[in-house]
Amino acid sequence: PAPEMMTSTPPSQAARILSVSPDAVLKWARAGKIEAYRTPGGHFRIPKTALSGVDARAGDGLIRVEEPPATHQYCWEYLAKGGEVKPECLECITYRSRSRRCYELRDLPEGLGCLRVYCKSNCSECDYYRMVQGESPHVILLGNMSTMLRIPSELEHVEGLQIETAASEYECAMLIERFRPDYVVVDCNLGKKRTGNFCTSLFNDPRIPVPRVILASRTTRLKDYCDKEVFGWITRPFTLDQLLLCISNVRAA
Repeated sequence: PAPEMMTSTPPSQAARILSVSPDAVLKWARAGKIEAYRTPGGHFRIPKTALSGVDARAGDGLIRVEEPPATHQYCWEYLAKGGEVKPECLECITYRSRSRRCYELRDLPEGLGCLRVYCKSNCSECDYYRMVQGESPHVILLGNMSTMLRIPSELEHVEGLQIETAASEYECAMLIERFRPDYVVVDCNLGKKRTGNFCTSLFNDPRIPVPRVILASRTTRLKDYCDKEVFGWITRPFTLDQLLLCISNVRAA
């Protein structure tokens, strides 16, 4: 099945959104009253979609979800319209690679790129393209947020990006299973060899067929790291506005 695409938040932030105490959110998570999962480090994370339409009642501690949140649709799901995946889609590299954005694979060489089974016109004329191309980019930040970000608290109020954080390569790899990133920002403070090995691993990961790695460091000497696998560079520490500008420049390149 297609992986679930969502962002998440720690209990403390979920508590602020719901105007309750962090202990109340943890209690609901442990009791299964609110959707939650544990990170490899054992910490609870609450999908932001689980907070949509939630009514937290201080008197009885109940929560109520008024309507299911909208989730990302892959192109083959959109074309299936709730039914079985079409046989033509099963043969397409977009489906086989689980790419979130079919239009990013359109320029691959013949035999490798999108089969254009349903693409009878330019992407700009496609209903699916118009629906998804405006989605905020998915970004994973890998590193120590306290030194990577100029204002770590900005993560509590992100606009224009959907961001997940990971403290280690293992945590990032696990995160990719449910949160397919468009960009992975890697802190070079991990060390040259470790950074280079991980960037190569991301570049070869079949789950993210179009990986865009951005290095965060105090030097622009990318050749000391892994310049072939790197799409961009940003000075550390940075603000989220600076990251958004960097991503905009990478997308335009």
